Amino acid sequence: MATTPQTKYFDLHIQGIGYVNRIREVNVKRGENFWACDISALHGAVDDVQYTRFDCRVSGAEAGKLIKRMHKACREEKKILIGFKLGDLYTETFTYESGAKQGETGVSLKARLLFIHWIKVDGVSVYTAPPKADVADDVQSETQPLADPSPTGSNDRAQAAVH
Repeated sequence: MATTPQTKYFDLHIQGIGYVNRIREVNVKRGENFWACDISALHGAVDDVQYTRFDCRVSGAEAGKLIKRMHKACREEKKILIGFKLGDLYTETFTYESGAKQGETGVSLKARLLFIHWIKVDGVSVYTAPPKADVADDVQSETQPLADPSPTGSNDRAQAAVH
């Protein structure tokens, strides 16, 4: 029996906190419909907060359930603040069709919403993710540097980082 080689990937994740806006179900002609939202991520000094907007396709199963539950609160223009993890960041250009920037090229940051750590609606905590069972493994892999990150290196931790 022949075994097919398993494809390996390097992950790039973005973690932060941000406000959720424009929760919507996207209807497509081919394939399955999906949920999407915008996240205005906070960064910078607390007394001078900056925002970066991500247009997200909701990909995580649990994240999908949670975003659907927040749809009504979003329509009611409540402030939805989440702790999030995004993946697969890419850019997409577009042309402004109206307003002061009409005709100019803009850039949109796109990503997949993979995980929601917690949710607050109008300052009230409504969800906290259960703790992961393998927290000790995550802490160990994050705190110990990789000696040889090359795919051909002999470091087992480097090989484990690629999945």
